[in-house]
Amino acid sequence: MASQARNHHWIPQCYLKGFAKSRSKNAQLFVVDAITRASFVTSPRNVASARDFNRVEAEGVNANDIESRYADFEGHAARALLHMDESRQFGDQEDHNLILNLIALLSVRNPRMRESSRRFQEQVIKQIMSLTVANKERYERSLAGAVLAGEVQPDPDVTYESMREFVEGEQYTIEVPTTRHVETELQLVDTVLPLLGGRSWILLRAASGSGGFVTSDHPVALYWTEACDRGPFYSPGFGLKGTEVLFPISHELAMVGTFDGPHGTHDSTPEQVALANGVIIRHGHRQIYARDDRFRYAFAPGEIRKGADLLRDLPNPSERGR
Repeated sequence: MASQARNHHWIPQCYLKGFAKSRSKNAQLFVVDAITRASFVTSPRNVASARDFNRVEAEGVNANDIESRYADFEGHAARALLHMDESRQFGDQEDHNLILNLIALLSVRNPRMRESSRRFQEQVIKQIMSLTVANKERYERSLAGAVLAGEVQPDPDVTYESMREFVEGEQYTIEVPTTRHVETELQLVDTVLPLLGGRSWILLRAASGSGGFVTSDHPVALYWTEACDRGPFYSPGFGLKGTEVLFPISHELAMVGTFDGPHGTHDSTPEQVALANGVIIRHGHRQIYARDDRFRYAFAPGEIRKGADLLRDLPNPSERGR
């Protein structure tokens, strides 16, 4: 049996190559890393990936089946990305659909989303555990039901008192199987995709001398069109009006989608490219990817900065409250 790929990319290599100096097998990316506080040049193969990220465990299913299906889709998406990059125009309807599918997938498939999902499930499970051991009668009733269902085996050495101490001391962690993450992500793609299809899209073309667009390990930026304080419990959503979705296509191109804006192409000024890069950088998680360190970015109008200085501005992911 042929060996199976174990290094799985949540950002496809074919996409990352659009930000390298060439799309060849020897493509090289300039990377700025917020955790190591370093910048370096490396192959797309070496970034935005993790061992067995898409590996599933299900009866009758090959463990690498999802990864293989993703690879097939990414092959089609790569051609659509290349068509757009070469023509500097939107592709035909098939290409457009492929790009929207890619945006939907990349918006939900990444380590940050998985950790957010795991933390949420951990909070729910810990609350249930606390309620279960709130009193001895409830605990014994719950245990009897679990034993009857064959979910656990009775153990006389595990008393109510020891279990309550275990739960209240939080002497455990909650892990979510990769298979569950993959299943959730595929369901979310079905939710996000039609919302992307309902938006009007503008293709931004980078001006000569602007340094081009950058991308990140979380390349789909969703944000409010008008920035204001809406409180911590009102986040932008893919189905909400008054929001924009920004997605870099390549070093030369990016797409912006709104519900009530125009459709077409726009030749961006160097400042507009810098502001778009600022959005992408703010929405990235750990790493920013570019052709070289000569790109420009801005977090506010009139404050254009050089890519070589990004490490000075880039906060550590642990400081972002995400």
